[in-house]
Amino acid sequence: MIAGSFRCTIRAAAHTLALVCAAWLGCAPAVVTAETSAASPTPPATLPADDQHRLEQAFALIKRDYVVPPDDEKLMTGALKGMVGDLDPHSTFYDRAEFARLQEQLAGGFAGVGLTVGEEYGQIRVYAPIEDSPAARAGIHAGDIVSRIDGIPTQGLTVADAVKRMRGEPGTQVKLTVYRGSDDATRTITITRAFIHAPSAKSRVPMPGYGYIRVSTFDDRAIADLVTSLHALVAAKPRLKGLVLDLRSNGGGILQEAVGVAGAFLPTGAAIVTVQERDDPGKRKTYRNTFDDYRRPSFASDPLAGLPDMFKTLPLVVLTNEQSVSVTEVVAAALQASHRAVVMGRPTFGKGSIQVTGGLPGGTGITLTVARYYAPDGHSIQNLGVVPDLPVDDYPDGNADDLPAIREIDLPHHLDNPQDPDEAAHEVLREHDVVEQLREHEVRATDDAHNLRKHRVPVAFGEPNDFMLRQALNWLRHRPVSLAKPG
Repeated sequence: MIAGSFRCTIRAAAHTLALVCAAWLGCAPAVVTAETSAASPTPPATLPADDQHRLEQAFALIKRDYVVPPDDEKLMTGALKGMVGDLDPHSTFYDRAEFARLQEQLAGGFAGVGLTVGEEYGQIRVYAPIEDSPAARAGIHAGDIVSRIDGIPTQGLTVADAVKRMRGEPGTQVKLTVYRGSDDATRTITITRAFIHAPSAKSRVPMPGYGYIRVSTFDDRAIADLVTSLHALVAAKPRLKGLVLDLRSNGGGILQEAVGVAGAFLPTGAAIVTVQERDDPGKRKTYRNTFDDYRRPSFASDPLAGLPDMFKTLPLVVLTNEQSVSVTEVVAAALQASHRAVVMGRPTFGKGSIQVTGGLPGGTGITLTVARYYAPDGHSIQNLGVVPDLPVDDYPDGNADDLPAIREIDLPHHLDNPQDPDEAAHEVLREHDVVEQLREHEVRATDDAHNLRKHRVPVAFGEPNDFMLRQALNWLRHRPVSLAKPG
């Protein structure tokens, strides 16, 4: 398939987080896979003669003079990765092995240790272990730094490289050296890899009359798993009076799945997201809560058909944080802009673009940014994120980590926000804020109160120590909510 056929379908998946052996392969894109178009593909553009000559000269020079004989395929892969990767943080070229893994991951299954990771300040940081995965059972926590994989330092590795090293056949072992800031300790843990296919959504009743659903990823089972979880809550006694939808640390997934998940809580036909491509600024596609707009080839029938109407009106709180990315932000923005839900927590990552992923000759593939998306009220969250109606921290006295979280605006080559005339000034302010946070972190590191905070038990989403969830339940019960401290 050539790139010209990609535009036939928009199917977005996030890439800023890498689900280690669990979801996405890179460290920044939203992935959209494209099926082959029935129409004639767009003819490929011709490389200008001067550029072609320059490329050939560089190739010949490397082949002739490089210190060790280079591999031709490796040279071409490097050239393609550089060309695509310099466009923006979310466009990526995949070699054969990487593209095969990506396809496997988008199907919802993988073999590995079960971690959601990302790169922060040159380090591989754990965003969340997948529930009941080998990594979770080994005691790895959100916020841990993976400093070595089988003895290989991770400093300077890309997320894709780290993911590749942690993946492997089920039953094989990998040694992870992990630093935990809360107790200022490093440990090496041997983990046996396993095949992992965790449900995309799970529900429970944290207190009588109130439901909780966590959607951890938007893979190709997200709508089906959500429907199963919602039906489980219908039987709750007493009857539900409110619901919490937890989208924290969700790296995104497939656009249609996100549209269907949002649609479970919105009226039929409600606008959920508008996608605008480059070709024609006036050409927009608005995805609505209709089966046609969230239909997938695997759907034999509408998965939302028969869902009780109570979920369209039940008071709803959506929880977010900085690791809520891409199509996860589509859902949060849609429910917020339509006034269907109150968003609580921390601002989301701020990725307002859509990518398409498709195959290239030789089993390779490409993810390419092809469009921007807009919330139902017309605003773009690019570089801004979804700002909560009610800001709430991880703990009563602040967040789980004093270090500033990486956001879209921090990534090199990030797209601008066409609705933000002061974006350059905002970038300067953001840099200043990050520097100040790092300085404050250094000062607090010697503070007794800070040292006491370091020994707090990590937040387990949906469990009794989940402070943010408790505040959501307070809001639903019309009780006081402990908002985030200013600054």
